[in-house]
Amino acid sequence: MSRPKIGLITNPHSRRNRARLPAVNAIVANHPNILHHITEHPRQIGDALHAFAAQGVQVLAINGGDGTTAQVFTALLEGGAFTALPAVILLPGGTTNVNANDVGLRGRLDTAVARMARWAGGDAVTTQHRVRPILRITGATHGAPLCGMFFGAGSIIRGIEYCQDKFHARGIGNSIGPGLAMARVLWGMFRNDPRFATPTSMRIAMDEIGDAPPRDLLLMMITTLDHLILGMRPYWGTETGALHCTWIEHRAQGLLRLFPSVLRGKPRAGATPERGYFSHNAGEIRLWLDGTFTLDGDMHPASTATGPLVITEGGELEFLYIGS
Repeated sequence: MSRPKIGLITNPHSRRNRARLPAVNAIVANHPNILHHITEHPRQIGDALHAFAAQGVQVLAINGGDGTTAQVFTALLEGGAFTALPAVILLPGGTTNVNANDVGLRGRLDTAVARMARWAGGDAVTTQHRVRPILRITGATHGAPLCGMFFGAGSIIRGIEYCQDKFHARGIGNSIGPGLAMARVLWGMFRNDPRFATPTSMRIAMDEIGDAPPRDLLLMMITTLDHLILGMRPYWGTETGALHCTWIEHRAQGLLRLFPSVLRGKPRAGATPERGYFSHNAGEIRLWLDGTFTLDGDMHPASTATGPLVITEGGELEFLYIGS
């Protein structure tokens, strides 16, 4: 694709944009092939996408954190602005940038934007194309469908809250804060600290497997990402489904010894379903949950009174990586 027309959505409230938005503006200002919309509120994302579609945008660039990418994915896949979906560039504009680190551009925000601008201007740069499925979640208490790349519940919620309070609030971003928070959560689970080890009860059904009895879980994660923070790949199912689902039960044995191998997706002997460790690739997952879940870092409520959360593949997006 030569000299593509790019529609750039920027969340000015994301961590890196609070410091570097002037530099981003300077790079893309008056660029003939980059249309820039700064969205102060998620409600404005749909309007930006419709404007991009009307102007013939072929590539959608998202400049924000993981929560911003989920909001844009939802508007893109549910809003119907584009007849043919654009390719997507994820820029590292947030705090942790898990999605961008897997399928987008890494490093300094202004450097990544400059690489994108050179490509849009016709410079010879290397590009890679990666197609990934996107999670679609229905059944949240607020009723609206959600799209994203990482679902989490249980101790993951406590870990995110701990990370935001202890590290993000002090300006510690990227993978450092989440890595330290993960170590603290693991230690808390091992010590049976109620702040981190209190189980989350839910019922789980997958594909053709019927409704299962309630389970007390330490954590539940579902993702379409290849790698998470620090290169972790905590799933090892062999099925062909697009959704990687891993959970650890409250009764899991040998947690401190087995957890490092679980995070690598190469569990040691003993990390079995019988001992509380489960990983499966599914096409549809149904969860009955009272409490909070996260989608790409944003928190959402769930209640069994409104039925199950239904998690499926909501479509595929083509992600572009732009090299130097």
